[in-house]
Amino acid sequence: MTNPELPPASGPVESPAEAGANRTVFSATMADAVPILIGYLDRQERYRFVNRAYEDWFGVSRADIEGRTLTEVMGEAGYARVKDHVARALGGERLTFEGEVPYRGAGLRHIEAQYVPDIAAGGAVLGYYVLVSDISDRKRAEAEVARLLERERRRALMLDLARRLREEPDPDIILVKACEALGAQLGAAQVGYGVLDPSATYVEIVGEWVLADAPSLMGSRHVLDDFGLDMADQMRAGQQMVIRDVDADPRTAQAAATGAYAPLDVRAFVAFPLVKAGRLTVYLYVAQNTARDWTAEDVAFIGEVADLTWTASERARADAALRRAEETERLLIREIDHRAKNVLAVVQSLAQLTPFVDKKQYVTALSGRIGSLARSHSLLSGSRWSGARLDVLLHQELEPYGAESESRLMIGGPPVLIQAEAAQSLGLVIHELATNASKYGALSTGAGVLEVDWRWEPDRRLVLTWRETGGPPTAPPKRQGFGATLIANAGRQVGARIEHDWLAEGLVCRIALDRGATPYFGNPPRTQAADALTGDEARALRGQRVLVVEDEALVAMELAQILAAAGAEVIGPVGDVEDALALVEAGGIDRAVLDVNLAGRLVTPVTSALSRRSIPFIYLTGYQEPDVEGGLVLRKPANAATLLGALANQVAAAL
Repeated sequence: MTNPELPPASGPVESPAEAGANRTVFSATMADAVPILIGYLDRQERYRFVNRAYEDWFGVSRADIEGRTLTEVMGEAGYARVKDHVARALGGERLTFEGEVPYRGAGLRHIEAQYVPDIAAGGAVLGYYVLVSDISDRKRAEAEVARLLERERRRALMLDLARRLREEPDPDIILVKACEALGAQLGAAQVGYGVLDPSATYVEIVGEWVLADAPSLMGSRHVLDDFGLDMADQMRAGQQMVIRDVDADPRTAQAAATGAYAPLDVRAFVAFPLVKAGRLTVYLYVAQNTARDWTAEDVAFIGEVADLTWTASERARADAALRRAEETERLLIREIDHRAKNVLAVVQSLAQLTPFVDKKQYVTALSGRIGSLARSHSLLSGSRWSGARLDVLLHQELEPYGAESESRLMIGGPPVLIQAEAAQSLGLVIHELATNASKYGALSTGAGVLEVDWRWEPDRRLVLTWRETGGPPTAPPKRQGFGATLIANAGRQVGARIEHDWLAEGLVCRIALDRGATPYFGNPPRTQAADALTGDEARALRGQRVLVVEDEALVAMELAQILAAAGAEVIGPVGDVEDALALVEAGGIDRAVLDVNLAGRLVTPVTSALSRRSIPFIYLTGYQEPDVEGGLVLRKPANAATLLGALANQVAAAL
């Protein structure tokens, strides 16, 4: 058959037999010239033809390949990789396969193979042709380019994340943003941050990002050792954890077998610990609900994000601490200004009201009264304005009158703390009584004796008795002088009823305090608050998460400092009911200290929420008779020892 459009041959024309022979030679020569494998296999998967490239791949002559089966040439592992594609070709399908194949004698190669079935005129498949190209170099180059692109993409992501974290002032939001960026980049199911208690025993999840179908661990608390003792010890030592399969890794397999990871839906994870001052404090984790072969690039990226996030969080916390310090400074300046003005106003009143008989008398009287104020002020400053011990106040006021001798001065009674707002006024009352005693009473002679004692009445009133004996005979004054007026006014200011009994053997004065005094159970809070506790009480408070609800900023700050010094973790402080309820709902609270009145609202909703969760609490209030229930009541200002002792006993009772 000829094509009429082709011109006639210009030279001698070959016979069909000669043309076929020449084509066969040409085809074989061309097949040997190309650098790819070209072969033909029959239906029994036996090589009938291979080109010279086979010799280069396998290091044997073509004669040693032709006539052998595919399995004999490739090996069992290689044949298992391609047998499905061979079956499809022998079924008459033309197809292309790409992938890694382990060749016997030729090693692992990434190939692209084209299978072309040899179909006879009648439709029978006689065998198939195969063309195999080694694309390993191309794939390595593509992988390197992909790796470089991924590295640049992650670098860009890090720069963008650093910018966003730098602009964020809230440490908690910083954690959430970092978790979200990691989860999206790595295609992880869970990303979060865990904070550990001081002993690195318990961990609480404080920041989290999860896929929609993954369980949330936010706010949950766990025992670190429950997830594998070896794993936990290595993390405490500051080692990063790369777990590809919790069931197979020896550090986690036993814990996984007991079901520790099942509720978390975690099968693989990477954890980066942060160790400060030799102690594990926090770690970042990225988790998957299936086994995962984490790459070195994955692990490095997680580490970079962890370092960046910790740095940003510390910066945000430092900024927040600076803002709190500035606010504290403003509060302190305002409080100092308030107290200074009060003191100056009292001094001014004393200066104007002290009677003037002569200069010496006036200076002596005024100096004595101002000195009393100064001594009370110093006593309160030493206790950080939490109050003054009654026995110390008495000794301090009586010392200037030479009554140091135990034979002339007898002071005794139960431990009592005079609240700050009452201490200066009561100090003035004692000063005026001592001044009168030194002029006209028991302290005016060497034989006089002064006894001061006090007791608690059943109605919780404190009754102080001032009894003078051995001095000149006394009689009621004919007129009320300024000292007596000052005693009466100062007494009324602190809610005291003062009675004078002018006996012949000496004055007896009774001072009944309805408010401004509380039982005292410890030492002055000049040292660390925990020093006043027993060993068991201190241990009971250590690591406890204590909610502080107080609307007075300075009182809240002091409570937080006292609790932190005792080893407790302070939650808050907060000053309104809604914020307190939100923290209770969030969970993780062990105990609570509550003010009764929060900006005009009773704290009752908070106590109800705590009671429903069986969380013990104590009240700290300025009310003398608060209408509350469910918790121990302490009255402000409660010294540190009393507060911590009460709270420790609440803790011990609940454990």
